[in-house]
Amino acid sequence: MALLQQLATQLKRNSILIIVDFDKNENVNHPNIYNGFEQKDIHKALRKIGLSNINSHTFYQGKNIFMNKDASLFLASGQFT
Repeated sequence: MALLQQLATQLKRNSILIIVDFDKNENVNHPNIYNGFEQKDIHKALRKIGLSNINSHTFYQGKNIFMNKDASLFLASGQFT
């Protein structure tokens, strides 16, 4: 959350913040690696830092791309108004 807040301070009016990351993946389990994000949690975090027009969708699914597990990537965006 702190990183998103810092990024938000760099946004100019009507600019858009774009995030690309892994969807939550319960098959990835390692103490030093996060296993992705729930898109609904990203929506909440973007709203909390003051962004609007928030959207997200999964845009890629691949085999063995995240710790040798099948995984998907999402794109999320929000506008600073």
